[in-house]
Amino acid sequence: MMLFCDKFCNFGPKYQQKEGMKQLQWAALAVIMIMIGMNISCSRHMFDEDKYNELVDSVSPVDTVDPNHKWTLTVEKVLKIQTPDSGDVQKVKILTANPRETGAAEIVGEAWVPAGEQFQMRVSYSNLLTTLYAALVDDEGRYSIEQIDPETQSEVTFSDLIVDHEKISYDPRPQQFTYCFEAEYPLPGDYDYNDVVLRVSHKRTGMREVQFNVQLCAVGTTEQVAAAIRLAGFNYSEIESVKTIDSLSFNRTNGKDLPDQVKTVVSKDKTAFYDSFLSSGLNGEAVLNLFGDAHWATGDLLEENFGTFDRKMYNVSKKIDKDHTQFVARSITYVVNFKSSTTLNNLSMNQVDPFIMEMYNGGIFEVHQFAFQLAPVLYDYSPSNIKNLPWGLCVPMRDFRWPLEGQNMGFHMKDVHTYGAYQTTSHSFGEWAEDQKKSIDWYKYPKESLVF
Repeated sequence: MMLFCDKFCNFGPKYQQKEGMKQLQWAALAVIMIMIGMNISCSRHMFDEDKYNELVDSVSPVDTVDPNHKWTLTVEKVLKIQTPDSGDVQKVKILTANPRETGAAEIVGEAWVPAGEQFQMRVSYSNLLTTLYAALVDDEGRYSIEQIDPETQSEVTFSDLIVDHEKISYDPRPQQFTYCFEAEYPLPGDYDYNDVVLRVSHKRTGMREVQFNVQLCAVGTTEQVAAAIRLAGFNYSEIESVKTIDSLSFNRTNGKDLPDQVKTVVSKDKTAFYDSFLSSGLNGEAVLNLFGDAHWATGDLLEENFGTFDRKMYNVSKKIDKDHTQFVARSITYVVNFKSSTTLNNLSMNQVDPFIMEMYNGGIFEVHQFAFQLAPVLYDYSPSNIKNLPWGLCVPMRDFRWPLEGQNMGFHMKDVHTYGAYQTTSHSFGEWAEDQKKSIDWYKYPKESLVF
């Protein structure tokens, strides 16, 4: 258990840089901490962690949250697939729509298989979808498609085709998820979920090969933040190699490597993290190393001063000034070779765990999606549970628009319900936060003036 006193009894420069809501929150919390300090010494033996969590909860502006919320917008499904005995089968693709009827079909699962093969495939997709489509694709690119009801159907035999050996006018893209993070974990944030925004997709490119495309889309913090991707449930030893297309690296920008003075957030196994794209997590799981500094990773022309530089916020404001600027999302594709195709067939986006790392007072904390926040990967840290709130959100949408800096995602705040970047009645983030079964389409209804 990390020593909470060191992290929580110092309200230093990190929090003085925040504005608006965060200043009010921490002013209130600081007063409370001073008051209890009259009765409780902030020491290793006397600091009351439960009392601290209770106090943080009391000053959090968010209220009325579903106490059993899982904070997930996706569904995972295991399909048993039997390919026909005859014909040249090259790939099986699981699609979000019939590509003969729409140009918006996306791939949620893919495998390379021969004819007559029986295998298992794991897929994940938006919980808004009620129908999936399984496609056989031969070596000439002809599609044979069967419709699937994923709620009632787990087996695919391609015995009831709605498309039979036809060419498709386009190649469906892999589905892309948007991951939005608050970098104040385990403390309350401003809930704009734009401190780091990543978009990630995965595409099967061989029997044992998969490519992860990672886009860094926004950096809404002035603190140094690192990032990596855990492949949950997949062991480091199950992967043969990891490289990037064109040997690109988020740690290399404008021909220069990240300065040694800034290699601080990832403080152990630095060689493995900065000189390789693959690390082993605390439990031996495979970890894809992304970057040690989000600001450097943007590719901006940063003016170094003995290895350090000023930090702006990127793509979280519609204005450009000394504190805010904009950039074209930087994209790098990681090529991962597994030792077994069977292992790879069981990889879905639900096992993909992008997370960020931030440091304060010598402690390093990981920020994960809610489902993974109790699973430390590179650093053992103490979990936080403030009103069952998430610090990381996964949105199954490639063009999801994150809130502008300081704009709450849309939690209901002290009985105010028309609030935040996603506040459309019956389609609001706040209603989803209150009841995980309601307004599950909230991310399709942004308030234009409050999103980037």
